[in-house]
This record gives sequence, C-alpha cells and structure tokens, in this order.
Amino acid sequence: MTARMETFPNPAAMTEAALAYLTNAARESAAARGRFVLALSGGSTPLPLYEAMARQGVGAPWKDTLFFFGDERLVPVGDPRSNFGAISPILFTPAPLPVDNIRPMPVEITPSAVAAAAYEEEIRQALGTDPETIPRFDLILLGMGPDGHTASIFPGGPVVAVRDKLVADAPPPTTATPRVPRLTFTLPLINAARRVLFLITAKGKEQALTQALADTPDPAVPASLVRPQNGELVWMIDEAGK
Repeated sequence: MTARMETFPNPAAMTEAALAYLTNAARESAAARGRFVLALSGGSTPLPLYEAMARQGVGAPWKDTLFFFGDERLVPVGDPRSNFGAISPILFTPAPLPVDNIRPMPVEITPSAVAAAAYEEEIRQALGTDPETIPRFDLILLGMGPDGHTASIFPGGPVVAVRDKLVADAPPPTTATPRVPRLTFTLPLINAARRVLFLITAKGKEQALTQALADTPDPAVPASLVRPQNGELVWMIDEAGK
C-alpha cells in the first residue's frame, strides 16, 4: 500500500484536486483495462466533486465508466436520505451517461441480506471475477463521520468483522443519524481497490482523524482499517473551520 495525505484551505481547492486525481485514475484505468469502475460515496462533502464531474467529465469516456455505490440507506430512491437520490440529479441527469452504467444498490429487494448478496453478485458479474477472487474497483470514494465510520461500517457494528462478504447489510447505527438499516461495502472489498480516496471536512472530526491517520490507532476506528493491500490510499482533507 502507498498512502499520502493532502490538506486544503477550503472546499473548492479540495474539489479541484479530487477531480484531477479522479480524472487521472480514469485515464489510466481506461488505457489499461478499457473502462473505469468507480464507487461513489454519499454525504454532502463529495457533492461539489460530482457537480464538477458532470460539467467537465471524468477522464474516461462516459460509455466506458461504471458507477457503483459504496453504501446506501434502505429507503426509497425518492427519500431525501437516499444517496442515489441525492447524487442522481447532480451527476447522472446532466451527464451523457448510459443508464446501464449506473448501478444503484437494490434497496427494493427484501430481506436486506438478500439485497446485499444481489449487489455482490452484480459487482462480480460487472468486474468479471470468479467466486474465489475479490473484484478490484479502479477507485472507491469514501467519507468519514465524526465517530470514525466510513461507508456504513460503524464502530462496534457487526460489519467491522465481516470477512466473508463483499457487501453486507447493516443494522441502524447507534453513533450516527439517520438511524435506518443500510447496505455497505465491506473492508475486504474496499481494501482490494486499486485506489481509495477519502474526502473529509475536518471540522468536528479532529479526534476521529487523529485515530484514522495513526500508524497504530488505539482505539481503531473503521476508517483506520481502510488499507488497500496492493493499492493507493489518499486522504484529502478540507481544513476550513479547524
């Protein structure tokens, strides 16, 4: 694993750097494998990046870019708490993107464990891996909450210890809101990625950042467990308000 941290004075500077990083990753991926496979993060921090992607492109042809989601709340698409619902009008609607290249989590499937298994199978089919191999995303975008959670992997939650699934269903978190059940990538899938990019607004997350960035965090938080085995880890941190 190679890792680095970059800090920025404001959200605009971080967005500009994140877009440059993403487009470079997309160009390299398209040149090497003929496509760019990206997992999006929810929350408000990456929304300016998604707006910039829709305006300026992603560095690879839209037709060769696949969009997945790192986690999702088990709510209807029209619910304001839906990651897909929040991102779609900002990124997908304005961009000339084939609809089949957008792969939202299947929140309509019940029970949630079946939905998680269905999304895992969709990832495997799209990335062309056998059941014994963990698929490799070209880039996974992540955020982090004040409690150190990332995707929907929460401190003390059951997903932290999951090693036999790529996508898991998660109960409502006790350390963050909204408290609704979720689907999420697991650490084995995240840590198989070629690149992982955290986009973080530092204000209110100082303690979690200290734990996440420590070489040997004590105690560990879920974000500190993101360490791609054969990939690159980048932390981009907006220090505005610190």
